[in-house]
Amino acid sequence: MKTTFIYILFLSFLFSGSFKEEDVEFFLLSRYGGDTSSVKLMMSDDFIYEHTPYVGLGIGTNYVDEALMITKIINDSIQNKLSLGDKIYEHNNSIVDSLGLITNGPIGEKQKLIVVKSGERDFREMEVELNEYSYQEALPSFLESIISYSTKWYDFDISINEIIRKKDKIAVSYRWEGSKKAKGEIYTFSAMEIFYINKKTDLIYKIIGVWSEKQFRDQFN
Repeated sequence: MKTTFIYILFLSFLFSGSFKEEDVEFFLLSRYGGDTSSVKLMMSDDFIYEHTPYVGLGIGTNYVDEALMITKIINDSIQNKLSLGDKIYEHNNSIVDSLGLITNGPIGEKQKLIVVKSGERDFREMEVELNEYSYQEALPSFLESIISYSTKWYDFDISINEIIRKKDKIAVSYRWEGSKKAKGEIYTFSAMEIFYINKKTDLIYKIIGVWSEKQFRDQFN
């Protein structure tokens, strides 16, 4: 049923000639379902996703060989300790998993890491302070994030709370829920995002995210 619904929305977007509120739902279903081809079709080449500022370590990671490999450095000042390609095996005395680093605490609080530096074999113990970070993602990185996120979940569902349009902006509030395996535990978060639409091309050129990531991550504590 969901596949048929997505296909109908896809046809509606192709032939509508303008970006409508219902196209937002198709975008969200494609995005969280890992359908980067459909997502890319709806976005301009100069697309930017503006993330909500958050307190963390200022890095992006992928789960590889039972470790979190650093694939992104958001704040250059951290590079005197952590670098691209480093692998994190433990965080605050807990073995890491595919959900990534769950950092809870105030700015300045030290996080204990067990790391193997890129090109080395020995484990290092280090401490890195939490800080507030804000960053943007261009289209290639955004599409990579979609693929990485979708592979972590067995199934998901999205319910739209409200959509409000004003000229070239569409604000959407929605609830996401998903499970990591068949009949598994249900995890959920609520989100609000603002879509900016190019009136000439009817493509999304920017999304500003406002969502409770901490509420979502706290479910795994």
